[in-house]
Amino acid sequence: MLSIVHKRMDDVLVWTENLAAIVAGCAALITMLLVTFDALLRHLFAWPLTFQLHLTQYYLLVALTMLGLSWGYRTGGAIQIRLLMDKLPQRCVASLIRIGLLASSLYMAALAWHAALVFHRAWTRDQVIMGVIDWPVAWSWIWVPIGCGLLALRLLLDATAPRLRPIGASH
Repeated sequence: MLSIVHKRMDDVLVWTENLAAIVAGCAALITMLLVTFDALLRHLFAWPLTFQLHLTQYYLLVALTMLGLSWGYRTGGAIQIRLLMDKLPQRCVASLIRIGLLASSLYMAALAWHAALVFHRAWTRDQVIMGVIDWPVAWSWIWVPIGCGLLALRLLLDATAPRLRPIGASH
């Protein structure tokens, strides 16, 4: 029964991580197009896209980085230092990995919570980055709690899985 619930939660999280990764990929594509288009306009016609730097730096690159965190971890983008684990008995290794995943999950959840507070404060105060366009600060922060929250859930789900999967291995 518990493994069925875990499997369903994993399926929902995988779907959400895939969606977030698609949005991150779109942010990467838009960033590449905007930077390229800006460079062409700037050098060929002396007509730069004045909004490009702020849009890519404060919004698109943050979304790209944060929304890909959980998907990247799930699909093998993790580093595991095995020096100590290769010396310990196998029964201790699984417990050690679960403790590490739980601690990492708590840390990522704390980061998500703090980032959500920063987003909320920027949202309620209508904070902006002044320039040619007044850029709302809150929308640059929204990606951080989403990405860190997804990774916290992934780490928690992996730590409580009925069968521990190797870190760095894809689902």
